[in-house]
Amino acid sequence: MSDETGQKRVARSGRVKTGVALCALAGIALAIVLVVYFGTAEVGDAFLAAGWQGLAAMTGLYLASVTLCAFAWQVLAVTPPGNAVAVFHWARLLRDSVANILAIIPGAGEAIAARELTVSGMKSGAAIATTVIDVTMEIVSQLFFTLLGLGFLAWIRPGEPLAWWALAGLAISAVAMAGFVAAQRSGLFQFLQSLPDKLGLTAPWSADDQSQNIHAAMEDIYRQPSRPIISTILHLVAWIVGAAEAWIALKFMGHPLGFGEILVIESLVFALRTIAFIVPWAAGVQEGGYIAIGAMFGLTPEVALGLSLLKRARELLTGVPVLLVWQAIEARRLLRSPRNVEGR
Repeated sequence: MSDETGQKRVARSGRVKTGVALCALAGIALAIVLVVYFGTAEVGDAFLAAGWQGLAAMTGLYLASVTLCAFAWQVLAVTPPGNAVAVFHWARLLRDSVANILAIIPGAGEAIAARELTVSGMKSGAAIATTVIDVTMEIVSQLFFTLLGLGFLAWIRPGEPLAWWALAGLAISAVAMAGFVAAQRSGLFQFLQSLPDKLGLTAPWSADDQSQNIHAAMEDIYRQPSRPIISTILHLVAWIVGAAEAWIALKFMGHPLGFGEILVIESLVFALRTIAFIVPWAAGVQEGGYIAIGAMFGLTPEVALGLSLLKRARELLTGVPVLLVWQAIEARRLLRSPRNVEGR
């Protein structure tokens, strides 16, 4: 690779990182402005009303949804590693924790989780393939989840203009996802694997093409349609269980809503988060979404912001310990690596 090509790549990477950092700062600034505007004391009171019991209940529901997501991922593995249940549960917890806390690095959670699968004995091509398809099926299930929320919205509030705009966006997203799945089946990753060779570059998988053949591993999964279908269904159930986090939080906050109303709020807020994926932590997007959509069902801005902060507190409560355990595991692996053993 020429110095000029390397410099261009570094410059491009720097621009991307700068753009992501600016999005993060803008989102955080918006969230702070919303909290200050609607009153830090009022938002704080709404947040504290749930107490540790509310936060513990939210954590329990989150862990239940993670269990469903882990099984949804595991079912895609044609040749799962030994002790697959524990491996996929750990990988999913780690994936969520990295995504929730280190979101300034796009895709880091998925990359680190796929690496955990390879460390546990899966071939790297299969690990990457199952991760990519799991992310795909999770987004597909989110489209169904949003459709479910819109169905409840149409039932609760017939003629609501927001429903038609959301349905139009859902249709566009569905077409985009169908195109992405078709691209996977048509050899998108096979093309990406061969691209470095075509450009005269060195790719890390060239030396071991058989273990790194992502496209072949994807074909193995898609050749058995029951696997992605079951994965999608499990993810959909996980979205519904995850929505119960907001339902139980509002109960403890003293502002209960019906579960159908919660489904509407959660499905649309998470749709906004997905659309604004470039903004790390969906900073500001989540807060604004809860205020705007929650208002349709009588939630005051202070309560909506308190709910959003509770969700972020739960992310820290579950994510930080997982990341600390992961770092301890990585340190142990480093100490036990052949290079360090030989150096002793």
